[in-house]
Amino acid sequence: MDATIRRVGALAAKDLADLFKNPTMLVVLLMPIGFMMLFRLVIGDTAADSGLTGAELAAVEGGFQKFLLGSGLCMSVGMVASMVLIYGIAEEKERHTLRTLMLANVGAGEVAASKGGVALAAVVAVGAACFAVAGGNPALLPAYLALTALGAVPVLLVSLVLGLASRDQMTAGFYSVPVLLLALVPTFGTASAAIDAIAAFTPLGGVYDLLGLAVDGRLLTTDSLAPLAVTIAWAVAGAAVFAALYRRLARDN
Repeated sequence: MDATIRRVGALAAKDLADLFKNPTMLVVLLMPIGFMMLFRLVIGDTAADSGLTGAELAAVEGGFQKFLLGSGLCMSVGMVASMVLIYGIAEEKERHTLRTLMLANVGAGEVAASKGGVALAAVVAVGAACFAVAGGNPALLPAYLALTALGAVPVLLVSLVLGLASRDQMTAGFYSVPVLLLALVPTFGTASAAIDAIAAFTPLGGVYDLLGLAVDGRLLTTDSLAPLAVTIAWAVAGAAVFAALYRRLARDN
């Protein structure tokens, strides 16, 4: 057990160093933060020019705040979790680093734990930066980070499998796009009622709705049961996909 922990720790240190050495990965980490800066600038100008005052202005600003925080959560998970894992694993396969680790008696589970842990830490860190840029209430930060981590679980598990299934970085780009688009669906819920209804059942739809409840101070009410059930269902589905495909793909590579 101690040997496993030491190996995972060493792998995590290597993966973290590789993350900051790779210019593409650094851009991926900065993109959600950059988008949040742009969104806040545009939305801030819209609110200032709306001509509303009093309760109406407060309601509009509250809606904007939910959108900003929800967008930050979805972009942090969608961009960072999928890109860091799928591209990162594909790059190691191209360089035969992954095969070398397997031949050095490093277990597939240890590699998955290392890469998944580093990716999760990156998601939470970027999520915290997006929260700060969005100007969220500091009292909401623990709930925001917890929901970000919870929503990242199924995306991380599926991304691990897709990374192993990728032959090269070109294939990784093909696989990462649908994951990213699916993660961003909740942010388009304001466009129409139909999209909003569909978005509620996407991998991040549950945590997006839970975040809205948290902003309203209703996270610990019965209203959170349905989105929580959706979130748990996706986490279980991600774990099932991971368990079904990971061992076979790890052996193939």
